[in-house]
Amino acid sequence: MRLKGIFVRTKSASQVITFLALAVMIMDTASAWPHHRGEKARVHFLATSTLIRGSWGQNQDTYLAQLYLPKRKDALLMRLKDTYPNEWAPLAREVLKSDTSTALFVQRDAECDRPFGEIVLRTAPGDPMALLPERLGYQPMLERIPTPGTILPCYQVVRR
Repeated sequence: MRLKGIFVRTKSASQVITFLALAVMIMDTASAWPHHRGEKARVHFLATSTLIRGSWGQNQDTYLAQLYLPKRKDALLMRLKDTYPNEWAPLAREVLKSDTSTALFVQRDAECDRPFGEIVLRTAPGDPMALLPERLGYQPMLERIPTPGTILPCYQVVRR
């Protein structure tokens, strides 16, 4: 059998299937690698949206934040998602409560874009009350409040 210039001698169908499966995994990993680097940006946290904690899987925290990209003159209001393993620590409270922006690596994730009206704002960033199960409402101080239908872009924190 010849596969893109590589000669493969096979003795059984299972060897061919195993070889093809490995080739697909290697190609998939190689093509995905550059996307995991993210882009360095400045982030200023405005509100905590949701904190999901699990004992067997990933934790996921979402925030309303302002994103300062090097190529943009103005701040971008966005939804920020931080997904990390259970054994890792969340973003530090000092980072969340800071009056200034913090340098983070982020990556655009269009799949989690949401209208502003659908984003639950539970507490100020870094407030431990965000973990409580009851419904909390918080209104951050914004220069311009977007209309409820305004789609906010979503970014994912890239941890290194």
